[in-house]
Amino acid sequence: MPIVLEDVSFTYGIGTPFETAALRGIDLRIADGEFVGVMGHTGCGKSTLLQLMAGLLAPERGKVMIDGADINAKGYPLASLRQRLSVIFQYPESQLFETTVGKDVAFSLKHSELSAREIQEKVRRALESVGFSFDAIRGLSPLGLSGGEKRRVAIAGALVTQPRILILDEPVAGLDPVGREDFLKLISGLNRNGVTILMVSHNADVLGDCAERLLVLDQGRLMMDGPVRAEFSDVEKLEKLRLGVCRPRKIAHLLKERGVPFPPDIVRYEDLLEAVIKGRRSGTAS
Repeated sequence: MPIVLEDVSFTYGIGTPFETAALRGIDLRIADGEFVGVMGHTGCGKSTLLQLMAGLLAPERGKVMIDGADINAKGYPLASLRQRLSVIFQYPESQLFETTVGKDVAFSLKHSELSAREIQEKVRRALESVGFSFDAIRGLSPLGLSGGEKRRVAIAGALVTQPRILILDEPVAGLDPVGREDFLKLISGLNRNGVTILMVSHNADVLGDCAERLLVLDQGRLMMDGPVRAEFSDVEKLEKLRLGVCRPRKIAHLLKERGVPFPPDIVRYEDLLEAVIKGRRSGTAS
């Protein structure tokens, strides 16, 4: 299910004093199975981009195509897209409302033609895919769970339709370090199993740790697009955009300025540690 955007623009409040251009002339192709991180300042168009891809907004100009079909064309079956693509907004646990976890995860299947047995099996698979025991969790109230557990339940609700594309807007906001690490492991595991991931985050460390490709938006324009290691290596350009780099890259950059040789594409702590160990063995790092 490749996602293709052709010359996509979007403006809020057209014809009003509050008219604001959110996206300008975006051309983009995302292949099946990619893990794409999206970064930029507040108001740069990140969330608008995700909503356009999900069919929640229609572009002012241009096309958004999934599997070669324009999702905004007259007669396009948006209901079928909802089965193939799921969106998880910031603080998704705030959207939990059913009396039990099992009912909440099953909600999107409520009006399907599936039998009760088939729905239960899909709910079981979704809950187990995020690390829960189905029998232990299904009868519990979502309100009694921890923040990290609530978020995993919300993810299960998004996965119950077995989407091939998962779109996430600031998914680790508000999680403690342990909850964040567990959540990112979960998302990375889904990607390894073939799910295409698009994730907005203001946290460069999160994107450096998980994403394979990085998009950087600024004032509605796509300013950077490439492998995450290459894009985070362009410290000068990121600084011009008033954006920080991930901390492992920053540490390596500072050490390199002091004469300690480091590879130019370090974005993860394990990369940094490996480079330090190699440097010590060769006598070039201290």
